[in-house]
Amino acid sequence: MTSRQLIRWSRRHERRATPLWRSPWVIAIAAGALLYLPVRLQLSTSMVAASHAWLAGALVAFALAFLRVPFQLYWRADAPLLAQLPIEGAALLDAALLRCARAAIATLLATVISAIPLPPEIFWHHVAVAGVLAIAAAAFLPAVAIWAASLVATNRHTGGARAIQMATAIATGNPAAGTRTAAPASSGTVLGALPGFASTVVIVIVMLASPWLVAEGTANDVALELGGLVVASLAAIAIVRATAPRVMGTILRDVSALDRQRLAHLEIKPPTPIERALAHAAGGGAIVYRKDARLMRRRFPLAYAFGALAFVVLAIVGLARPTDATPWLAATLVAAAAYGLTLDGRLHAPPIELPRLTSTLPISAVGRAKLVWIAGWWTIFIAIPGAFAAARLADPVAGGLIAGATLVVLAGASIRRL
Repeated sequence: MTSRQLIRWSRRHERRATPLWRSPWVIAIAAGALLYLPVRLQLSTSMVAASHAWLAGALVAFALAFLRVPFQLYWRADAPLLAQLPIEGAALLDAALLRCARAAIATLLATVISAIPLPPEIFWHHVAVAGVLAIAAAAFLPAVAIWAASLVATNRHTGGARAIQMATAIATGNPAAGTRTAAPASSGTVLGALPGFASTVVIVIVMLASPWLVAEGTANDVALELGGLVVASLAAIAIVRATAPRVMGTILRDVSALDRQRLAHLEIKPPTPIERALAHAAGGGAIVYRKDARLMRRRFPLAYAFGALAFVVLAIVGLARPTDATPWLAATLVAAAAYGLTLDGRLHAPPIELPRLTSTLPISAVGRAKLVWIAGWWTIFIAIPGAFAAARLADPVAGGLIAGATLVVLAGASIRRL
């Protein structure tokens, strides 16, 4: 089967299986309209405030697109089936990269719609930045994710821990690991931390170039940042396109097997020192908390990648102290709160928890263990850097946003215990 034939078959299947309201283009238009509103409202305050509101919304939208890249590549329901069919690796890779490109274009459409209220003299600056983010989502992040998966599929990830040690120190819940000799990295750490670290790099580069959005400086001033990101993205995807076809089938087979605990070595690591400390707060549910800590880190590594990304964004806001930090904080906290509630749902459902089986076991304080996990994740990745940002900004609104988001997440997690 050629790339063209596989892509045609995949698109036909998606059209049949996806209702119209779930089409990526419909979702993109709806998301663009939603992001349009804060930009329009902030425009009545100032052009700079409107630009900041757009940038905050665009970064959240593309951060979600970045985190969904692995699901476009290999964490898919049809990955085990495709891996067993006699399909060339080049065809599998081309179909996966096309899915990433379509998702990036859909996100680009949403961010361009949200930029419509901006004055023409800066509108095209915002479109250019959105285009750079779209290129990163379509090329750079897929290249990094495929490289990470190839390390896992070929069992070379165990020797690369030192290269990603500093990048994964926060994501693994053990900040002291950044100063110690690297231990062999688990598959989950590599699959989650490398794309998360790459996402952070892209977002930081765009934030450094953000003054150009409101015409502070010339295009030459941001050519190194934005142009370098584009060149790096195109070079990375060209290298991957030339080298990955021969291992793409292995990636689909091994990574999907790893996700389902089939034909795979079980790499369930013991709790980290932070997790062991939090287990004491779970009381009688300590055994449940330790089980959840192992499985969440193993089965949902992107939870730690997203947490590290939010940590870095909040820390940068605190260090940079922008004139109008509300859009940055609001966008980051809303996304983090929504994701935190999603993680809470995963804690109560298979494969993390089997409620009918758990109810037959003599284990107490199961709900408390779930609440401690969510509270620990939120405190480490969101509350601590958020409090730092609020203290640096000395803004009561920032403190209110942190407190409100924390209340929403903890209240939502507590309701499940009732």
